Amino acid sequence: MGSNGNGEPGLPRRPKMFAAIEHLDAAHDHMIKAMNVLASVTLDWQKAADFIQTYRHSLVETVEAAGGDVGASIEHEIRDFLPKHVRDQQQQQGE
Repeated sequence: MGSNGNGEPGLPRRPKMFAAIEHLDAAHDHMIKAMNVLASVTLDWQKAADFIQTYRHSLVETVEAAGGDVGASIEHEIRDFLPKHVRDQQQQQGE
């Protein structure tokens, strides 16, 4: 009785080289998929870095427009960013 190498009697024996080739093909496919995911993550990181750089540039322009008063300028930027209900709560707490 023949075996296919996997303990199944009656089927013709399959060369182990074919199994190795199939495993290598599967490994290659998985590596391609992983590279695609990594490329997507890299693109996301690049977008995040670009956003940070743009935001930094915006803050520098705001400081320059305010005449160099960095503290007041940044506080103004933060106030503009916060929703109105949060600003109202902060003003009530400050009173």
